[in-house]
Amino acid sequence: MQLYRTLILIAIVALFGFLSGVALMEARETQRRPRIAESVDAKRFRLVDDNGNVRAELGMPFGEPALFFYDSKGKARAWILLDREGNARAMFVDPEDQTVWTAPPVQPQQPK
Repeated sequence: MQLYRTLILIAIVALFGFLSGVALMEARETQRRPRIAESVDAKRFRLVDDNGNVRAELGMPFGEPALFFYDSKGKARAWILLDREGNARAMFVDPEDQTVWTAPPVQPQQPK
């Protein structure tokens, strides 16, 4: 009878140990999985390259949302934003700051 109780006790301890190990392995696996936030709140997001240079930025520098793209020298080369009236604007410039493309197109000033 004593042997029977000892075997039952050993079986219970082994089962508990097995279940604990499975639970710990699941917890570790959960910690390794990347966490994806459903929502992120911030005033500004910056994207940097391998050298730490800012290459893109999303923020509200003028009180309205704006997305800027920078070249490898840190110069703004393209942006998309809402102006103060809420109108969408986009602009691309060359390395000499000359406008390559804009939307909506910029209308030339009519002489008065």
